[in-house]
Amino acid sequence: MAERREVDEFARDLALTRYGLPLCLHVAIAARNLDAIERFVGRIERVLHGSGDRIAVFVDAYESSAPDLGLPIWQQPEAVVLRQRHQVWVHVDDRQYRKAYAAAFPDHNISNLVLDHVMNRRVARLKGFNYLRIVPITRVANSSSGGLSEKWAVTYHSSPRMVARNQEPRPFIQYADLADIVKMLNIKTGGSLQEAVNAAQAWVTVAR
Repeated sequence: MAERREVDEFARDLALTRYGLPLCLHVAIAARNLDAIERFVGRIERVLHGSGDRIAVFVDAYESSAPDLGLPIWQQPEAVVLRQRHQVWVHVDDRQYRKAYAAAFPDHNISNLVLDHVMNRRVARLKGFNYLRIVPITRVANSSSGGLSEKWAVTYHSSPRMVARNQEPRPFIQYADLADIVKMLNIKTGGSLQEAVNAAQAWVTVAR
Protein backbone atom coordinates (compact mmCIF):
# COMPACT_ATOMS: atom_id res chain seq x y z
CA MET A 1 0.00 0.00 0.00
CA ALA A 2 1.11 3.54 -0.70
CA GLU A 3 1.81 5.87 2.21
CA ARG A 4 -1.22 7.98 3.13
CA ARG A 5 -0.85 11.63 2.16
CA GLU A 6 -3.77 13.35 3.91
CA VAL A 7 -6.43 12.64 6.51
CA ASP A 8 -9.98 13.98 6.28
CA GLU A 9 -10.31 15.12 9.88
CA PHE A 10 -14.08 15.63 9.59
CA ALA A 11 -14.61 12.06 8.35
CA ARG A 12 -12.25 10.63 10.94
CA ASP A 13 -13.94 12.42 13.82
CA LEU A 14 -17.35 11.25 12.60
CA ALA A 15 -16.18 7.63 12.58
CA LEU A 16 -14.58 7.97 16.00
CA THR A 17 -17.38 9.79 17.80
CA ARG A 18 -20.63 8.87 16.06
CA TYR A 19 -19.76 5.38 14.87
CA GLY A 20 -17.47 4.56 17.80
CA LEU A 21 -14.96 2.80 15.56
CA PRO A 22 -11.19 2.72 16.18
CA LEU A 23 -8.78 4.04 13.55
CA CYS A 24 -7.99 0.56 12.23
CA LEU A 25 -11.65 0.18 11.22
CA HIS A 26 -11.91 3.42 9.28
CA VAL A 27 -12.78 1.98 5.87
CA ALA A 28 -13.55 4.51 3.14
CA ILE A 29 -16.72 3.76 1.16
CA ALA A 30 -17.69 7.09 -0.44
CA ALA A 31 -15.94 10.15 -1.88
CA ARG A 32 -17.08 13.51 -3.20
CA ASN A 33 -15.05 13.23 -6.39
CA LEU A 34 -11.92 11.77 -7.93
CA ASP A 35 -9.70 14.31 -6.21
CA ALA A 36 -11.05 13.18 -2.82
CA ILE A 37 -10.17 9.59 -3.69
CA GLU A 38 -6.60 10.61 -4.56
CA ARG A 39 -6.22 12.73 -1.45
CA PHE A 40 -7.75 10.47 1.18
CA VAL A 41 -8.35 6.94 -0.14
CA GLY A 42 -5.61 5.84 -2.49
CA ARG A 43 -3.77 6.32 -5.73
CA ILE A 44 -5.89 5.88 -8.86
CA GLU A 45 -3.92 3.34 -10.87
CA ARG A 46 -6.10 3.23 -13.97
CA VAL A 47 -9.49 3.98 -15.46
CA LEU A 48 -11.57 0.83 -15.95
CA HIS A 49 -14.17 2.46 -18.19
CA GLY A 50 -16.11 5.66 -18.74
CA SER A 51 -15.00 9.16 -19.60
CA GLY A 52 -14.80 12.62 -18.11
CA ASP A 53 -15.83 12.71 -14.47
CA ARG A 54 -18.05 9.63 -14.75
CA ILE A 55 -15.62 6.78 -14.68
CA ALA A 56 -14.81 3.59 -12.80
CA VAL A 57 -11.31 3.43 -11.34
CA PHE A 58 -8.87 0.90 -9.94
CA VAL A 59 -7.43 2.25 -6.69
CA ASP A 60 -4.28 1.30 -4.80
CA ALA A 61 -5.37 2.18 -1.25
CA TYR A 62 -3.12 4.12 1.09
CA GLU A 63 -1.71 2.30 4.08
CA SER A 64 -4.17 2.26 6.97
CA SER A 65 -3.64 2.02 10.71
CA ALA A 66 -2.34 -1.34 11.91
CA PRO A 67 -5.18 -3.66 12.98
CA ASP A 68 -5.78 -3.98 16.71
CA LEU A 69 -5.57 -7.75 16.99
CA GLY A 70 -7.37 -7.57 20.31
CA LEU A 71 -10.57 -6.83 18.41
CA PRO A 72 -12.53 -10.02 17.59
CA ILE A 73 -13.54 -8.62 14.19
CA TRP A 74 -10.13 -9.50 12.76
CA GLN A 75 -10.90 -13.16 13.39
CA GLN A 76 -13.82 -13.04 10.96
CA PRO A 77 -13.03 -14.96 7.76
CA GLU A 78 -13.99 -12.09 5.43
CA ALA A 79 -12.15 -9.37 7.38
CA VAL A 80 -9.51 -9.14 4.65
CA VAL A 81 -11.90 -6.96 2.64
CA LEU A 82 -11.56 -4.23 5.27
CA ARG A 83 -7.85 -3.85 4.49
CA GLN A 84 -7.96 -4.68 0.81
CA ARG A 85 -5.19 -2.93 -1.06
CA HIS A 86 -6.76 -2.94 -4.52
CA GLN A 87 -10.27 -1.54 -4.73
CA VAL A 88 -12.85 -0.60 -7.37
CA TRP A 89 -14.58 2.77 -7.12
CA VAL A 90 -17.38 3.76 -9.49
CA HIS A 91 -19.41 6.84 -10.25
CA VAL A 92 -22.76 6.81 -8.48
CA ASP A 93 -24.60 6.77 -11.84
CA ASP A 94 -22.45 4.08 -13.47
CA ARG A 95 -24.63 1.25 -14.75
CA GLN A 96 -21.75 -0.97 -15.91
CA TYR A 97 -20.03 -1.36 -12.57
CA ARG A 98 -20.10 -5.14 -12.82
CA LYS A 99 -18.07 -4.90 -16.01
CA ALA A 100 -15.65 -2.58 -14.24
CA TYR A 101 -15.08 -5.03 -11.38
CA ALA A 102 -14.55 -7.90 -13.82
CA ALA A 103 -11.94 -5.83 -15.66
CA ALA A 104 -10.15 -5.05 -12.40
CA PHE A 105 -10.16 -8.63 -11.13
CA PRO A 106 -10.44 -10.97 -14.13
CA ASP A 107 -9.50 -13.99 -12.02
CA HIS A 108 -12.31 -13.48 -9.50
CA ASN A 109 -15.39 -15.60 -10.06
CA ILE A 110 -18.31 -13.29 -9.30
CA SER A 111 -20.94 -15.20 -11.27
CA ASN A 112 -22.96 -16.00 -8.14
CA LEU A 113 -22.27 -12.75 -6.31
CA VAL A 114 -23.77 -9.28 -6.24
CA LEU A 115 -21.54 -6.24 -6.60
CA ASP A 116 -22.70 -4.02 -3.79
CA HIS A 117 -22.31 -0.26 -3.46
CA VAL A 118 -21.44 -0.24 0.22
CA MET A 119 -23.25 3.08 0.55
CA ASN A 120 -26.74 3.11 -0.95
CA ARG A 121 -26.67 5.14 -4.18
CA ARG A 122 -29.76 7.18 -3.35
CA VAL A 123 -28.25 8.13 0.00
CA ALA A 124 -24.95 8.97 -1.72
CA ARG A 125 -26.67 11.39 -4.11
CA LEU A 126 -28.50 13.07 -1.22
CA LYS A 127 -25.23 13.45 0.67
CA GLY A 128 -23.27 14.67 -2.34
CA PHE A 129 -20.94 11.70 -2.80
CA ASN A 130 -20.25 10.98 -6.47
CA TYR A 131 -17.94 7.97 -6.09
CA LEU A 132 -18.59 4.75 -4.19
CA ARG A 133 -16.63 1.63 -3.42
CA ILE A 134 -18.12 -1.65 -4.63
CA VAL A 135 -17.49 -5.10 -3.13
CA PRO A 136 -18.77 -8.58 -4.03
CA ILE A 137 -21.16 -10.16 -1.53
CA THR A 138 -23.84 -12.83 -1.69
CA ARG A 139 -27.32 -11.97 -2.89
CA VAL A 140 -28.70 -12.97 0.52
CA ALA A 141 -26.45 -10.50 2.36
CA ASN A 142 -27.24 -7.81 -0.19
CA SER A 143 -31.00 -8.29 0.05
CA SER A 144 -30.91 -8.29 3.84
CA SER A 145 -28.96 -5.03 4.05
CA GLY A 146 -31.02 -3.38 1.33
CA GLY A 147 -34.26 -3.50 3.25
CA LEU A 148 -35.48 -1.32 6.06
CA SER A 149 -32.14 0.19 7.11
CA GLU A 150 -31.40 1.64 3.67
CA LYS A 151 -34.99 2.85 3.29
CA TRP A 152 -34.68 4.60 6.63
CA ALA A 153 -31.45 6.23 5.49
CA VAL A 154 -33.07 7.53 2.30
CA THR A 155 -36.04 8.91 4.24
CA TYR A 156 -33.77 10.48 6.84
CA HIS A 157 -31.49 12.22 4.35
CA SER A 158 -34.49 13.37 2.29
CA SER A 159 -35.90 15.36 5.20
CA PRO A 160 -35.69 19.17 4.91
CA ARG A 161 -33.38 19.34 7.92
CA MET A 162 -30.90 16.87 6.47
CA VAL A 163 -31.10 18.33 2.96
CA ALA A 164 -30.05 21.66 4.49
CA ARG A 165 -27.36 20.03 6.63
CA ASN A 166 -25.92 18.17 3.67
CA GLN A 167 -25.32 21.53 1.99
CA GLU A 168 -23.06 22.63 4.84
CA PRO A 169 -19.29 22.03 4.91
CA ARG A 170 -18.95 18.27 4.81
CA PRO A 171 -16.29 15.58 4.79
CA PHE A 172 -14.67 14.77 1.48
CA ILE A 173 -15.08 11.06 2.16
CA GLN A 174 -17.15 8.85 4.41
CA TYR A 175 -16.03 5.83 6.37
CA ALA A 176 -18.20 2.75 6.84
CA ASP A 177 -20.33 2.49 9.95
CA LEU A 178 -20.75 -0.85 11.73
CA ALA A 179 -23.74 -1.88 9.60
CA ASP A 180 -21.70 -1.22 6.45
CA ILE A 181 -18.83 -3.26 7.83
CA VAL A 182 -21.10 -6.19 8.68
CA LYS A 183 -22.40 -6.16 5.12
CA MET A 184 -18.86 -6.02 3.72
CA LEU A 185 -18.11 -9.13 5.77
CA ASN A 186 -20.84 -10.84 3.74
CA ILE A 187 -23.14 -11.20 6.74
CA LYS A 188 -26.87 -10.54 6.74
CA THR A 189 -27.45 -7.37 8.72
CA GLY A 190 -30.78 -8.66 9.97
CA GLY A 191 -34.30 -7.31 9.97
CA SER A 192 -35.70 -4.14 11.47
CA LEU A 193 -33.84 -4.79 14.74
CA GLN A 194 -30.47 -5.21 12.98
CA GLU A 195 -29.62 -8.24 15.10
CA ALA A 196 -26.33 -9.00 13.36
CA VAL A 197 -25.18 -5.39 13.66
CA ASN A 198 -26.01 -5.32 17.35
CA ALA A 199 -24.12 -8.56 17.87
CA ALA A 200 -21.14 -7.16 15.97
CA GLN A 201 -20.68 -4.46 18.61
CA ALA A 202 -18.75 -7.06 20.56
CA TRP A 203 -16.38 -7.52 17.62
CA VAL A 204 -15.15 -3.94 17.79
CA THR A 205 -14.58 -3.90 21.55
CA VAL A 206 -11.35 -5.15 23.07
CA ALA A 207 -12.03 -8.01 25.48
CA ARG A 208 -10.98 -7.28 29.05
